[in-house]
Amino acid sequence: MQATTNRSEGSSSIASAFASLSSAKVDLPPRFIDLKRSIIHSHEEAVLAGWTRLLQQRLTLDKLKKLESNVIPEVEFADIVGNKGRLPNDIESRLRECGTIIVRGLVSTDQALNWKQQVRDYVKLNPQTEGFPAGNIQVYELYWSKAQLEARSHANMLLVQTALNRVWRAKPQDPVDLDIPVTYCDRLRMRTPGDQSFNLGPHLDGGSLERWEDPEYRQCYSSILRGDWEKHDPFDATHRLKATVDMYKGPGGCSAFRSYQGWLSLSDCKPGSGTLRVMPDLTASTAYTLLRPFVKQDANGINWTIDVDSPTFHGADMGKGQELTETDHSLLNPHGFVSIPPVRPGDAVFWHCDVAHMVEAEHCGKSDSSVFYIPALPLCEINSKYVKDQRENFLRGIPPPDFPGGVGESEHTGRGKSEDIQLAEGRRAMGLGKFEVQLQKTMGQKNAIETANKILGFA
Repeated sequence: MQATTNRSEGSSSIASAFASLSSAKVDLPPRFIDLKRSIIHSHEEAVLAGWTRLLQQRLTLDKLKKLESNVIPEVEFADIVGNKGRLPNDIESRLRECGTIIVRGLVSTDQALNWKQQVRDYVKLNPQTEGFPAGNIQVYELYWSKAQLEARSHANMLLVQTALNRVWRAKPQDPVDLDIPVTYCDRLRMRTPGDQSFNLGPHLDGGSLERWEDPEYRQCYSSILRGDWEKHDPFDATHRLKATVDMYKGPGGCSAFRSYQGWLSLSDCKPGSGTLRVMPDLTASTAYTLLRPFVKQDANGINWTIDVDSPTFHGADMGKGQELTETDHSLLNPHGFVSIPPVRPGDAVFWHCDVAHMVEAEHCGKSDSSVFYIPALPLCEINSKYVKDQRENFLRGIPPPDFPGGVGESEHTGRGKSEDIQLAEGRRAMGLGKFEVQLQKTMGQKNAIETANKILGFA
């Protein structure tokens, strides 16, 4: 069994993942001028017209200032079960617009609080546990506690992930099965009152320059880059399946197709308590981010013109996250974000991989704000390859491939093992069991399953 290559051990700091928080920012090379020109060649006028419509129709200051938390859809877990494992139609429609959703009661309050206590006991048993920031850890470098394994492989979690992935669209021949979730193992957060260190400003996951530079990834936004942002479908999976979202292997990168980032709450958390903030207009914020490098204001700061003479891709840098700074993205930052509504232990929050989001700069509450990060991923080739590598690291007790390396939990007492994952669907999601092909599957679904079994050694 051979462990996979991880990110560097020194890449666990938030500052290492964002250019504005480090001293690593450099000007992009001239080749990015050529890239900009090639992307919108013959579409310059349409791009400028699309930008103008965007500012006039969806991103007016008046609209942004009126955004409130209640725009984020909420659904009871029981309603998903009662709808045969799918989101109710009205909730799905709102999710498509907003990009973020709250699932109430994914597990019971008692279960969530029990998992939190298990983690605390695990940390107490293993005082060598690392995290950020050193000396006052808020985000723990833990992936393989028994509690995390149980939460990820819980039947309710897998059902919700499937329901969310079914919101995406795929052609019958696309090699993906949206009905089968796989597991992406992430960290956990226990943010304490008064903390100001876990201060993630407005940003997007899923790379930065890759959205423009990788040809397949760029196809996900082809309508936007032609100026027809109104036609953009953020839930079209076709070009996501082969997109390279991590070209530079930088800290904080994700090399899988993560359809949603998400977390399961282990505490009460409300606005002001260091919670998540999101931009609740998925299409508009994506269009704004993708078009921003191609426009500039004139010397008077009034009129917008096309810019294909500078290599700047605002907020993007090689090997860093996509930031939305006040200087470069003044419409979204600070006016375009709302805090998610209050959540209870056992509630979960998921947000689309293109949702602009941030974390409240300070935890002003009176109790901990704790979550397990548990994203959603569908079965496809790139995810099967990641799960294979992740499985090898899990069995060795070291961090997953997308995270800083080192000994991890390999020497931790009470670390979770393969036998602690008992549900068959949960074992398959972790690459520990064979996927079965059903007769009703499309050609693309069968392809995804067969490819996964081959990659994971079950063919």
